[in-house]
Amino acid sequence: MPDPVEYEMLKEAVLFKGMSDSELDVVSKKVFLKPYKKGSTLFVEGMPGEVLYIVAEGSIDIIKKTKDGDKVIANLGKGEIVGEMSLIDSGARTATGKTGEDSKLIVVTKNSFMEMLDSDPAITAKILMALLRIINRRLRVTDKKFEQ
Repeated sequence: MPDPVEYEMLKEAVLFKGMSDSELDVVSKKVFLKPYKKGSTLFVEGMPGEVLYIVAEGSIDIIKKTKDGDKVIANLGKGEIVGEMSLIDSGARTATGKTGEDSKLIVVTKNSFMEMLDSDPAITAKILMALLRIINRRLRVTDKKFEQ
């Protein structure tokens, strides 16, 4: 049985910033906490995405295959998310994710997200707006890298 997620963990996640306790109560019933050992593979580049992860403790390395071998392109820490595109579509993962250390991750499945969209559209709209801000920020960072 997965572990429940404490409110404080949800409050620290960028995805749920600014939500009320009653909204976090709804979210807490749709997500769960899962421990992972260092080096655990969460997903592999090319596989379909069905899960979003939020780092509650520890870290996630995002690894991209290059012509020179695997390269860590990002290291995500407490409160950060990965797999945001999984909630929107079921397209292939664009990179591999592995835990950089022993970690506890908040797991949001696509099914639970879609259930929340049906039952609590106002809360889900807040989550979608947070996702858009995150995706927008990441796109701007990527654009700046190409400018240099």
